[in-house]
Amino acid sequence: MVLMTVQNSDAGYVVGIDIGGTNFRIGAVDQNGALLASAHESSRRFFGGADAVQALGDYIDTFQKRVSGELRGICAGFPGTVAKDKSRVLSCPNLPAFTNVNVGRPLAARFGVPALAEHDVILLLENDMRAAGLHGQDCVMAVYLGTGLGNAMYIHGRFLDGKNGVSGELGHIPVLGSDAPCPCGNRGCIELWSSGKRLEQLQEEHFPALEDFRTLFTLHAGDPAIDGYLDCVATAIAAEINILDPDTVLLSGGVLNMPDFPYERLLDRIRLHTRKPYPAEALCFLRGVQDKYAGIRGAASYLWSRL
Repeated sequence: MVLMTVQNSDAGYVVGIDIGGTNFRIGAVDQNGALLASAHESSRRFFGGADAVQALGDYIDTFQKRVSGELRGICAGFPGTVAKDKSRVLSCPNLPAFTNVNVGRPLAARFGVPALAEHDVILLLENDMRAAGLHGQDCVMAVYLGTGLGNAMYIHGRFLDGKNGVSGELGHIPVLGSDAPCPCGNRGCIELWSSGKRLEQLQEEHFPALEDFRTLFTLHAGDPAIDGYLDCVATAIAAEINILDPDTVLLSGGVLNMPDFPYERLLDRIRLHTRKPYPAEALCFLRGVQDKYAGIRGAASYLWSRL
C-alpha cells in the first residue's frame, strides 16, 4: 500500500474509491472536500481472486485504520454499469470479478456505515461540477474519452440514472451499416471508432514505428487518420448535444489530456455536426479537472451530499 497522509479530521470522513481497469485509488475526504489521506495500488494485484468484495473490504479495513476520525461512509466508482439501487455492479468488463456482484450491501454490513457503488463517470462529473460550480445549471452533459467513451448527464437537479440505472451509454449507440462486434455483446457500437482503444489501433495500423504512444498527436495530429478519428468522436458527442441542448458540455479523459491533443479541432467538428442555429451557436464547452484524485473526490462529494 502506497499511503499519503495530508491531515486529520475530528469531524469524520468518508472513503472514496476509484477502481479502474489498471489503477485502484482510495482516499479519506472530510465534509469540506479536504483529502486527508490516500493510497493507490494496481487493480489487478488484488481483484483477480474469487471474492472481490472481500478483498476490497480488507483493503478498506487496513486503510481506514491509518486515518484518524470517524468513518462516515464508503462510495466506490466502477468502470461499468451499476444498478439503480447503487449497491450492485451489473457489468464490469475490465474487472469481471465485480460483474453482477452486490458491493454496497456487504460493505455496509461489515463497516456499519452507508456504502454505495456508482458508475465512475458519474463520480467524475460530480467532481468536475463541484469544481466549476455547475450544480445550479439545468442540464450538463459530460464525455470522458479514455479507454472507452464514458458519458454522464446531470438534468433537472440530479444525475440521470434511467429505469435500470444504466443511462449514459453513449459509446454503445449503433452505427448504421456496421456489423463489427463490440465487447459489450452488441455489434456496430460507435465506441469501436471513438475511444482510446481505437486510437491504439490507429497507431498500430498507420504509425507502427511510433515508440511512445503519448507522442501520437505531437507527431501526427495532421494525418488524415487522426482527422477521421476526431470526426467519429465529434459525431457521438454532437448526437447527444442535439438531443439534450445542454447548458454545458464537459469534456475530459485520458485521450484529451494527451500532449498536443487537437482540442480546438475537435470542438470545430462537434459544431459542424450540431444542429443550426441552435444549439450550435450557443454551445458552452468546459474541460474537466486534470487530477489523479478526481474519482476519489467525486465519490466523496457524491456520498457526503446523500448523508
